[in-house]
Amino acid sequence: MRARLLTAAIGIPVFLGAAVAGGVWWLLLVSFIAVVGLAEWHGLARRALQVSPPWDALLGGGLAVLLAAYNAVGKPGAPGLGAGAAMFGVAVYALAREALSRRRRPAAAGGAAALGVVYVAGCLAHLLLLRGFEHPAAAAPGGVWAPDGFALTLLAVGGTWLTDTGAFFVGRAVGGRKLMPALSPNKTVSGAVGGWVAGFVGLLAGGVFLAEIPLTKALVLAAATPVAAQLGDLLQSALKREAGVKDSGRLLPGHGGVLDRFDSLMLAAPTVYYLSVWL
Repeated sequence: MRARLLTAAIGIPVFLGAAVAGGVWWLLLVSFIAVVGLAEWHGLARRALQVSPPWDALLGGGLAVLLAAYNAVGKPGAPGLGAGAAMFGVAVYALAREALSRRRRPAAAGGAAALGVVYVAGCLAHLLLLRGFEHPAAAAPGGVWAPDGFALTLLAVGGTWLTDTGAFFVGRAVGGRKLMPALSPNKTVSGAVGGWVAGFVGLLAGGVFLAEIPLTKALVLAAATPVAAQLGDLLQSALKREAGVKDSGRLLPGHGGVLDRFDSLMLAAPTVYYLSVWL
């Protein structure tokens, strides 16, 4: 517990400071998280698939996706085009590179690299898009809801934290039926419900009062984001179980690796972003 608290005491101010500063500082922090996450993905894929994804495709592709997202901030339509093109290029390069190398199981190695870029860098890139959020119809006559990107970033991060915290404490206090024992033996249905309720209440309050989201839109966002956060947690549990490891890494004492700490946010951030664009 002491290690967890110390890591949080250092990590939270750094994370919030970079989020407040935005710009290049936020890009550098998210890029660091992504690079470490890709390294952890490499280890998981090596254990689960018995192949080694190419490092150049993982790191080069991951940074290309992040830079494409950063460059797309404030440009309607650009996020999907730039990041999508980068991910497509990585997939083609990784598969072609492995096929030409004549190594064992080239499709598995190339596919693992492509999937790692999509899952790790692609999901984390939405933190950049959220921080620089600009509604595509914000300049339309009559005006539309156009929240501050920093407020949306806090909404995604805070909602994810409340969901994780609620699930942990309610699950421990109530216990009961297991949620998906094949993936994560410690997660319970009561914990999932408690996490959803905590996330929903926090996101609804934060959405209405912090981001000034209209009530009907805030209800949709508050209902969907905790579900995405818990799916992200279960997905990471499935990956670790397949690889036969307890933690994805050891960078964060008391928390495990970057993927252990950011697994829920990696699906929650895209959910908040796309709902903010579409609503």
